[in-house]
Amino acid sequence: MKRNIFASVIILLVVFGTVRGQAQDLTTSGVEVEVQGFGKVIIPDIIVQDQDGQKSRFYSDLVKDKVVVINFFYTSCAYICTLQGRTFSKLQSLLGERLGKSVFLISVSTDPANDNSAQLKQWSKRYDVQTGWTLVTGSTAEMNKLLLPFTAKPASGGMHLPVTFIGNARTGVWTGATGTFAPEDLLKVVNFISR
Repeated sequence: MKRNIFASVIILLVVFGTVRGQAQDLTTSGVEVEVQGFGKVIIPDIIVQDQDGQKSRFYSDLVKDKVVVINFFYTSCAYICTLQGRTFSKLQSLLGERLGKSVFLISVSTDPANDNSAQLKQWSKRYDVQTGWTLVTGSTAEMNKLLLPFTAKPASGGMHLPVTFIGNARTGVWTGATGTFAPEDLLKVVNFISR
């Protein structure tokens, strides 16, 4: 039996929750957004390095004015992160030409002490990461400025809960939830907040 797409989106929004509002202006500490269920989250403008060794600013270059789907992983994780990798890999396929143009995927390493660009690159090959899906790492001190607001945990390679944030930085709609989700369900939320 086919599920009604609108009903599915509503269910996901109840699970994820959404808040519409403008992000505050960029400050030295970052941009503050409101995410239902998570409260106010500061998205820092730290310098990160991607799987190709390129440096960029997290908020200014990767998030600002974009629709983004953000998750957290580490390359030596053998359980949750592999599920998330497969989910994002399928999501990038479902997004098709929208990937890297109107929707961007960002996977943030929770183990920056061990995950350098070479490890990120190797992990990216496992999941056929395409342009528009960026894996990021950085110094432990800088990454903690990103990890603590989003996950409430400092950098480490230990067990972690899967958490996904979907945001439209242009309109100020942000949603987030803990758990694993089918890529098709994530796509419904992306489509809903992209309007």
